Amino acid sequence: MNVNVYIKEQLSEISHKLLSDHCNHEIIQTKDHTLFPFLYGKYALMITEPDPENDIHIVFDGFEKFNQYPIIAVGNWKANAYGQALFERYQKSYLIKLIDPQIQLRTLNMLRTNCFIYIDSHHQEDNSASLIEAMYMQLPIVAYASDYNKAITQDNAMLFKHSTELIEILHSLHPTKAANNGVLMKQSISSQLEKLRLMR
Repeated sequence: MNVNVYIKEQLSEISHKLLSDHCNHEIIQTKDHTLFPFLYGKYALMITEPDPENDIHIVFDGFEKFNQYPIIAVGNWKANAYGQALFERYQKSYLIKLIDPQIQLRTLNMLRTNCFIYIDSHHQEDNSASLIEAMYMQLPIVAYASDYNKAITQDNAMLFKHSTELIEILHSLHPTKAANNGVLMKQSISSQLEKLRLMR
């Protein structure tokens, strides 16, 4: 299926109300610090499907070499051999924090609200709409340079294909640049949703 057609169909199933109901900004509470000590500092967030074709190990390798702040990766790490291998390798890493997807929506939104950047490693279309939700929540987006990611972010995301490119992006990011990208992401998804609404 054509990427633009797929995006149109995907966005047609999503409304501003659905996103606003599902994507709420949440402040960090005391109990959150107990469960997630990394909340005291800067961190990246990734919500993903640990499938081999997504090359998640490229992202993890990049963050290990970057070695400045952790990436929090939410996914079903027991779903397949690739996910299990990643879990075995990184479960004790202080730079790679692996979290089971069976967490409360409020906790997920708290992690999204307070992350420095959002990483999307999907090489193909993202059926989970996690990237769309991240854009709606005005998160700065660093994404794999797939046709889908380029189209849905309207070429405004920071794109990578290899760990060296990811590391270059991470080194270039300062708070103002990240914040400005977040604004672009919010504008991009809002304009696409509004365009579809006017066409109905």
